[in-house]
Amino acid sequence: MISRPMIALTTLIWIATASPWLAKTHAVFGGEVTLAGMDGSLAPIIISAPFVPEHPDCPRGEFGAEVVEDLVYHMEQMTGRRPEVHSAAALVELPTPAVVLGERAQQLGAAPQHETVMAESFRLLTRDGRVLIGGESLCGVAHGVYELLRQLGCDWIFPGPEGEVIPSRQTVTIGPLDLACKPAFEMRSPWYSGGPTIVTDEEQAEFRQWRIRQQQTLPGARRHPTFLAGGGHYWHGLMARNRALLEARPEMRALTRLADGTFVRTWGQLEAANPDVVDLTVRDIRETFARNDWPHDKAISMFIGPNDGGGYSVSPEAMAAGASRRDPLTGDNDQTDVLVHYANRVLEELEDDFPNLYLGWYLYHVHADYPMRHHPHPRLTISIADITHSRYHSLQDRSSATRTYYRGVLEQWARLHRAQGNPLSFYGYNWNLAENMLPYSKMKIWGQDLPYYHAMGVSGHNNEQDKAWSILGPHNYLMARMGWNIELEWEAVLARYCELAFGPGAPYMERYYHLLIEAQEAGSYEAGGYGSVHLVFDRTFVEKSKELLQLADQAAESAFHRRNVDYFGQPVTALELYLDYLDAVNSFDFVQGQQAYQAMIAHWEKYLEKNSNLVSRYGRRYLENWLFGPYVRQGLRYSSGAYHIIHPFADELPTALDPNTKGQFMGFYRPEMNHDGWITTRTYSTSWDAQGMGPYRQGAVWYRIPFDLPGSVDDAEGLGVFIGAVEDEVHVWCNGVYVGQGRGFIRPFAFDITDHVHRDRENLLALQVVRRDMVNENWRGGLMYPSFVFAGPRLDEPAPRQELPYRTLPGGGREPIRD
Repeated sequence: MISRPMIALTTLIWIATASPWLAKTHAVFGGEVTLAGMDGSLAPIIISAPFVPEHPDCPRGEFGAEVVEDLVYHMEQMTGRRPEVHSAAALVELPTPAVVLGERAQQLGAAPQHETVMAESFRLLTRDGRVLIGGESLCGVAHGVYELLRQLGCDWIFPGPEGEVIPSRQTVTIGPLDLACKPAFEMRSPWYSGGPTIVTDEEQAEFRQWRIRQQQTLPGARRHPTFLAGGGHYWHGLMARNRALLEARPEMRALTRLADGTFVRTWGQLEAANPDVVDLTVRDIRETFARNDWPHDKAISMFIGPNDGGGYSVSPEAMAAGASRRDPLTGDNDQTDVLVHYANRVLEELEDDFPNLYLGWYLYHVHADYPMRHHPHPRLTISIADITHSRYHSLQDRSSATRTYYRGVLEQWARLHRAQGNPLSFYGYNWNLAENMLPYSKMKIWGQDLPYYHAMGVSGHNNEQDKAWSILGPHNYLMARMGWNIELEWEAVLARYCELAFGPGAPYMERYYHLLIEAQEAGSYEAGGYGSVHLVFDRTFVEKSKELLQLADQAAESAFHRRNVDYFGQPVTALELYLDYLDAVNSFDFVQGQQAYQAMIAHWEKYLEKNSNLVSRYGRRYLENWLFGPYVRQGLRYSSGAYHIIHPFADELPTALDPNTKGQFMGFYRPEMNHDGWITTRTYSTSWDAQGMGPYRQGAVWYRIPFDLPGSVDDAEGLGVFIGAVEDEVHVWCNGVYVGQGRGFIRPFAFDITDHVHRDRENLLALQVVRRDMVNENWRGGLMYPSFVFAGPRLDEPAPRQELPYRTLPGGGREPIRD
């Protein structure tokens, strides 16, 4: 049996009489109830409707039995005795003491006091020697069951048996107590991102159970009438269902402009300004109602949003429907007005026949603003999805440029909601997206943002979550608890979580989390993922954190608490290994870099083996297949064995901005051009964001690298250039001669320059880095990883791609640019 912490009786009484987790608490008390006595007695559980199979309010029929069995399980774990379960209908008289659930409890006085959209309110009452739990529905009663267990000292700090906090007690007494509760947010529906290769069925089942225990909106519950849920990127399905039509009618697909200036109808997005696309959407929604046999007056909210990614139309019609503005965070054309215009026309076609239909999309990516030209229809709804904004700061933090901008956008949507009732919801993400192996916290972010969202009229959230509970556990718990009581202070919730998880080690773990949160805020960094990690969390942070973790381990009094200190402290070890890796590759020591990289993977595997809920498979995939694996393997290849580095690129390089991507026509690559007056920027040691260049999201940037061949280079050796990573297309010239190009965000490239190098005088490499993709990681920019000139066996190919850059001529012809 898993070792579990003991909860002091004084703590238990405090919880029972003054729970901080729930709002709307009645102060009328109805007597104390002894559920487990010293004489071995144990109160039975009495069930009544809706705890019967196939009840209309019972999701999937068996849910009621699942909740009752979980109550039995916790009482047995607590007391060592298993309570009996009886149906109220089979009893002539209800026993005392007893725990009574459902309609019979309501008849005895536990009638819920609130009406909620999702029928989730409950009443928990002690009266006449019994604990009574009634609710608006089975879901409400289930929430009451878990509030009872929380009152008895139980809690769940992460999914699975190891996350259970169940006090061992010979006697269990509760009350006097009368709680009439409803959630602050009508929807609270976190869900795991990723298929079975990211989250196993067992992990999904444990997370489902954690959601139920934490009183989240229950799996299979009724659908909220104005809350956007389900497939948010609606156009993908619409295009798949109508592929033949869209092949025959290419004008219904987005018109995009290629890098060479030509226009092509692509399959990335629809042409939202085309009236036929509006008609297609209207017909699809009508067919959806007919297919599901829904009445026309059904209250429902449906996504009609675009596909994920880019590829939006630049047709004259689309540009006319838009507001001629750029999204300041991605640099792409803002699509908010185009989509509002599209949704308005769809709703105008459907509003009379479907009076309770709401349509909307994610406030996300390049459609994350407030419209300038088109006033939204009253039944247009949005789901706030803050993917392109700082993940280190809250909306209240004025040190963050992106969050400051987004708050201004949200305030306009809040005014619209107050003026005409447009429904609002929150999507959100619980992790640092392209990272999730290192320290990170949203305690303060959500602690400030959730009350803000609640005040602006947001009805709830369906937060996309990754599975890395050793990193994300405290703020996942915060979101669950604030879903019921929006007045909670995040510091108090953190203190409670640490008390549950770490026992006497809690004060030191609290200090660790505050240290982490302060470090995140202090730097004002916007770049996400690994872009800012080494700037936010340095070696000093690691040493201070390790000291606190050691003190927490020494203070912990049980195996349960010491194990959790190990679990929740492992991100600090991962960070230390990452900094080892970074130090090695930044010193061009790829042997040591590979060893540090392998140590990161081994550390991840160690904790996956300990408990798979602790770490993220996304986190490993990012490392192995994308961010570091390809880079360190190729870096090692071209720096060891038959190859050797002859000129490592300096971190600081002469730099020229090229916002119109025309530097190749101006001769920026020519040796004759003097770059002494160019600005100097740092490349692999930091981000564009940290240098004040984050908002530069269009066009290109140039770097110039003079170098001499050392005398040790054999005349028979081939010469090459290794480019570690760029955002996201690089063109290479050597001594004024075009070598080739490579394209891909954070992808290593190798170029052969053997035929272009002067062996007896200074050489010049010129790099043009072009930003082509508007959905890359936040505010990185330019040349991002250490790069170098190498010597060794000649490469088989001169470049990943060799097509010469060209200019488009009048009439559509093209002319290559040659030296």
